Amino acid sequence: MVSVISCPSCGAPVPHGVAACPYCRVALSWPGAPPPAKLEIPAVPEGVVEHLRGGNKILAIKIYHEATKCGLAEAKRFVDDLERKLGIA
Repeated sequence: MVSVISCPSCGAPVPHGVAACPYCRVALSWPGAPPPAKLEIPAVPEGVVEHLRGGNKILAIKIYHEATKCGLAEAKRFVDDLERKLGIA
């Protein structure tokens, strides 16, 4: 059986041994494992997960939109996908 931990950044379930959280992409380290290589994947901007978990989806979209300079439709799609992945929807 694969052990699962909660991501220290977003709280999502992460299988043992994974190098980065599949939801917020924060790098993870495991006892006895070599340090993770630098990831070139951008992390979720600070505040997005917190506001989404707090029920303020519009503010989460706004923060993502402003931090990434993407369009509002793209920001909404990203936050909608994140919401589903985190089991909030």
